[in-house]
Amino acid sequence: MKLFSQYSRVNILASILALLIGSIGYYFTMRYVLIDQLDDTIKVEEAEILDVIRTRGQLPPPSDYHDQQTSYQPTAIPVKRHFVNTTRFIRRHREEPYRELIFTTSAGGRLYNVTIGVSEEATEKLLGMIMSITAGMILLLLLTLFLANRLLLRRLWQPFYKTLAGMREFNLSSRQPLPIRNTTTDEFRSLDEVARQMTGQILKDYEMLKGFTDNASHEMQTPLAIINSRLDLLIQDHELAATHHRPIQAMYDAIGRLRQLNQSLLILTKIENNQFSHSTPVDMAPLIEEKLAQLEDPLRDRNLVVHKDLDRLNLPINGYLADILLNNLLTNAIRHNQDGGDLSICLRESRLQIANSGPALSFDPATIFDRFVKGAHSGGTGLGLAIVRQICDNYHFSLSYGYINQRHTFDIQFPLQNFDKMSG
Repeated sequence: MKLFSQYSRVNILASILALLIGSIGYYFTMRYVLIDQLDDTIKVEEAEILDVIRTRGQLPPPSDYHDQQTSYQPTAIPVKRHFVNTTRFIRRHREEPYRELIFTTSAGGRLYNVTIGVSEEATEKLLGMIMSITAGMILLLLLTLFLANRLLLRRLWQPFYKTLAGMREFNLSSRQPLPIRNTTTDEFRSLDEVARQMTGQILKDYEMLKGFTDNASHEMQTPLAIINSRLDLLIQDHELAATHHRPIQAMYDAIGRLRQLNQSLLILTKIENNQFSHSTPVDMAPLIEEKLAQLEDPLRDRNLVVHKDLDRLNLPINGYLADILLNNLLTNAIRHNQDGGDLSICLRESRLQIANSGPALSFDPATIFDRFVKGAHSGGTGLGLAIVRQICDNYHFSLSYGYINQRHTFDIQFPLQNFDKMSG
């Protein structure tokens, strides 16, 4: 849930709670005021009755009107003066609320309980009208508050969402810093400034890292080439003792592996930095056939049987990365296969599956795409499948591994919207 939505919800709920409590208090306050006015009216009637008794020495005649009634009841025991709320049946058993004052007075040498009752119907109607108007004002206030939160707050938060969208769309390969956004809100202006400073520093660090990677790779190639050429000459030296051939060959293999490792790290870094952004439709079936032809010797040496089931499809991907992707998967399937085993390749309109026979992994399958997990004991660099995963991540391909029925299976799912199927 968005922040302004949470704020709106809390604000409206708090307002409803406050208005509800306030309305209850307002209702009882208004009722108290109106009842107090009604009591004042009854006290005026009480004063008139007492004044008649003082001047005439007798009770005035009782009254029985729609909204007011006065009655006298002879008594031997006086009662304490008090107000009560009661109901009376008026007009064919129609019940109405009444406010009554009961007190004792004497007239003509006798005690009487005097009851003065005034109808509360008008008071209740007035109170209901006041509360209806109040409820309408509360609903109008809540509606205004809701619209203000939905419209004004959304507009107020626009600079924040623009900055957030800019950060989400920020791409190192474009080398473009975040644009300056004009806003009168100090917090959003500070956020925009910090975001621009951060992305600017990221671009600077990226350029430094890219330069270091390129320079380091370039500088390493020269001494490696020199060492490799010297070893070539040394191996060809006829005066070299036979006992020296094996250690020199080991050094030669180590140098080759180091060169391969250097190239793999450089490729992996370039992929991570999105330096292969150019994509063209690559026909995957002919490319797979080409890679199999290049790997014909190791396939023959391991006596592997290849099963192919290829549909033709165009995949929008950088051609160099497509070549690396297939080469690493096929090389891995050959290296980790068993002599006389089989290798199957299935290419469909939305997936590529490469499976090979072989023993189960000696390490956690969940780490199979991590760097340097297998290289120490497989003859590889330990970066081949890490490069495969990075390529798939860059193009949003879904990559998975499974081992079922003594077969290692690598499955790549291509999003349907990323390619067009070609007719075979």
